[in-house]
Amino acid sequence: MGHRNGLRHPQLPEPIMVATHYVLSFTAGGLLYHESIVVAEAYAAARGDWDRTIANVTEANLLQSRTVSTTARKLREVRKRLQLLSNHEMSLLSAGSRLDQKLLLWLACCMRYQVLGDFARDVLRSKYLQMELFVGAADVERFLEAKAVWHEELDNLAASTRTKLQTVMMRMLREAEMVNVDGLIISPAISVELTSLLAQRPPEHHQLFPISDFGFWIQEDTNPKGQRGSRT
Repeated sequence: MGHRNGLRHPQLPEPIMVATHYVLSFTAGGLLYHESIVVAEAYAAARGDWDRTIANVTEANLLQSRTVSTTARKLREVRKRLQLLSNHEMSLLSAGSRLDQKLLLWLACCMRYQVLGDFARDVLRSKYLQMELFVGAADVERFLEAKAVWHEELDNLAASTRTKLQTVMMRMLREAEMVNVDGLIISPAISVELTSLLAQRPPEHHQLFPISDFGFWIQEDTNPKGQRGSRT
């Protein structure tokens, strides 16, 4: 169980914060919402077979890329992200609401790219809990400066690459609908379905979202009557 075609597809992925080197390849595509949903739907149609999924998407050019090399590059990136989601999360990704889909993609990105997970926890959620509801490029820059002490890959970035990193990180937050166009932090209205799935994950994964008390959410979303309480 959990292996298909020799590739591990875990029910509960390992917690983040295990990498010592920041992977920065997300700057080439951002959240990749459209591409990820296409792949998730193809994955469901292929009954969880990743090799068939990739082959079907490539052969039918479902990503509508101009070249085969572009399709291959995007598929590699999307696959590395989505393989960090559980099978139930993949099912919700293919059939859930648009917001649930975006939040799942943010979760996958934070697990794939430790720098995003660190920023989400150390800056985004921290500011939200302190009622500092604005986040901008300056916050990203201060974060990168602080992390560069421990990550040479950040310290060695060219100025243009550093600027692009800031831009893409902010764009991904907007794409995930956790920050609006004015830079105001938005606490997402997580659905009952997604809340149930996130409840199966370790607490550090809950900290990737600007929410206050996830334990309270779990309690109210799983009450015997199956009714959602108000969230304030």
